[in-house]
Amino acid sequence: MANPNYSFQPTPSHKAPPRPPGPRPLSVLSTLSATSADSEGTASRKIALRLYRAEELPSLYSPPEPDQQGHSIVPVQNSSNADTKKNDWDGEDDRARPTNWPAWKKALNIGCLFLMCIVSTFISLVPGSVVDDLMRELDTTDQSKSSFVLSAYMLGYAFGPLLVSPLSELFGRAPLYHACNLLFILCAWRCGAAHSLWTLAVLRFFAGVGGSSIFALVPSSIADMTATRNRGRIFAIIVIGYSIGPALAPVTCSYIMAKLRWRWVFYVTAAMGGFVTLLSIACLWETHEPILLRRNASCNREKFGKPYPRSNLNIAFEKGGPSVVLQAMSMPIRILLSPTIPLLSLLVAIAYGLTHLLYATLSTTFYLYGWTTKLIGLAYMGTLVGSVLGLVAASVLSDAIVRRRAENHEHSATARLFPMVFFWPLVSVGLVIYAWSAQYETIWIWPLVGTGIFAAGAMSTLLFALTYIMEAYPTDPASGTAAVIVLPSLLSCVVPVFANKLYNKFHVGWTFSLLAFIALAFAPMVWIFYQFGGHLRGCERHGKFTTEPASEGNVVCKKEKISGKASGVNAENV
Repeated sequence: MANPNYSFQPTPSHKAPPRPPGPRPLSVLSTLSATSADSEGTASRKIALRLYRAEELPSLYSPPEPDQQGHSIVPVQNSSNADTKKNDWDGEDDRARPTNWPAWKKALNIGCLFLMCIVSTFISLVPGSVVDDLMRELDTTDQSKSSFVLSAYMLGYAFGPLLVSPLSELFGRAPLYHACNLLFILCAWRCGAAHSLWTLAVLRFFAGVGGSSIFALVPSSIADMTATRNRGRIFAIIVIGYSIGPALAPVTCSYIMAKLRWRWVFYVTAAMGGFVTLLSIACLWETHEPILLRRNASCNREKFGKPYPRSNLNIAFEKGGPSVVLQAMSMPIRILLSPTIPLLSLLVAIAYGLTHLLYATLSTTFYLYGWTTKLIGLAYMGTLVGSVLGLVAASVLSDAIVRRRAENHEHSATARLFPMVFFWPLVSVGLVIYAWSAQYETIWIWPLVGTGIFAAGAMSTLLFALTYIMEAYPTDPASGTAAVIVLPSLLSCVVPVFANKLYNKFHVGWTFSLLAFIALAFAPMVWIFYQFGGHLRGCERHGKFTTEPASEGNVVCKKEKISGKASGVNAENV
């Protein structure tokens, strides 16, 4: 019988010898048996169980040694060198992984990102009434110069992601969100105090760099939190946010201009940005897994007082910090120069450029209908309604195709592009309906129907492109997005400069008919890209940014050729 006066209290420094293979020690078995008949009952059984724990389960009560696996959220992985011990998730169902977060936490993150998309795109296009007032106050009559100054915001959209996206892969999404939001607020506020066109141009450019986080980071943040089978629906919410901003801006600005001056448009935008920034500081969590693993590794090192576990990023920066940063910063350019991305980026650029051209001339068209300045803002509602309906249908169809292929044990990133074959012709159809109904001044509803059909095709193209990038480049999603968005942003920067000249020369009918035929000429490219995208992906040589430790003495940042496989995915995912 166990001695009731004996008391065992396991301590962190205690480590019992391992039990030899075979049946349990007889002393422990006899102790357990004796306690069943012990008159003292519960007290003796507790003593015996403590003895059993001390002798049989020491790993649960002692810290992990260099040759053991720690029992923690981030388990320690064995390696040939103690300095290279790494941490990882505790299985696929680890609740700390962003994909396994509770629904309310994901909803808060997605809500913050959705509001960022609205605020950033709200000021991307300045309505004509604001431009006219601005030109009068700044004493200029050059319409093309003022249009370019205002479109400098889109130039920031082009260059911002090339800097922001790779930095987020190294330092996390959340810090970059907050930094970009602050830059956006400061520059938007100073735009309201500008006294020359060139000062306004510089401030608009840096405001665009700050606002570019909606393209540089938001898609990758959504991919961090969502499973592939439901990704299309969540991305549709974000792309709807891209559509709401430009559609609401003319309505809001018309009421601001009715009582205030053009400067208040920028002040109101800065105030909106401030609200979203405060909300994101309170409710936006980090989603990038390497950063979360690095934080967990740091907590475990402090807890156990050991030099391990360490994350891949820790090891990477220790063995080749400058090389890691250099390769990460060059990744968007390398992806942009790959065979597939220029083709996809060109399709997105056509859709996005035509959207900006339509927005730039829509007010001129509806002035012919005798609409007042306040009513002109309602002309943009057709694009908003069309975008929402088109994106809902596109996301449901895209996810259904992915799920059907998953049931057949097939997965291909190009499957996300298949619905584009049917949605891309809507761009041309919508433009033709809008062009000739406006040319002959039919009832006002028909031009709005045309803009709605056009927006359904154009914005769904952006949705398909983003979901494709997330699945084709799972290890570098932010850099992939940055590569795709460069050309569309550059084209959108140039479009407002010649939009009015083109409109005045060919009028609305032939201007948009010509653009519709150009868009239709690219329809076969969508099918070709869908059919041969996998082969083109197999020819890529840009390599991938990885923080996996290389062999001893080598720099951790390595470049891997892709031969028939996409980075970090199955062979079929091409």
